[in-house]
Amino acid sequence: MSENSFKVSINNNQVYVLNRDKSPTEVKLTSVEWAIITQIDGQKTVADIIQVLSLSKIEANVLFGKLIEKALIGLVADNISEEQYVGESFFEVLKKEFIDIIGPVAPFIISDVLVEHEIRKDKLKKEAIPELIEILSEEINDEMKKVKFQQNMLNHLKELS
Repeated sequence: MSENSFKVSINNNQVYVLNRDKSPTEVKLTSVEWAIITQIDGQKTVADIIQVLSLSKIEANVLFGKLIEKALIGLVADNISEEQYVGESFFEVLKKEFIDIIGPVAPFIISDVLVEHEIRKDKLKKEAIPELIEILSEEINDEMKKVKFQQNMLNHLKELS
């Protein structure tokens, strides 16, 4: 199975437990998968495990996805609240600011970036906004306009907090 064949969205606040019906000895695991298994205790969050094992978010998504697919782990808690997600109003502000900077093509660029980075509007966490703004900033060729866009969005971010 290739690393891209199983897509799962792991968030840092999720907590997993070992599936008691299936033993890790029943399947072939890599050393990193074993390392994750040893950390899963029903209390540590994904963020805790990522930090302990020095994994990237992408690696964690792939590895946790494989362990879920192998039925070795199950989700027990997802401590993220709806309040941590941005609403449609954020995207309206983003679109307006981006249009002001690069013109009418802005909504298409935003849409392409969301698809390319597998970002769902209804599942964008507030903590992911700076990364999205940085990605969109890369689409702005004029350095002055890039800075203006970032400053405007920073002001909007302060209002969200």
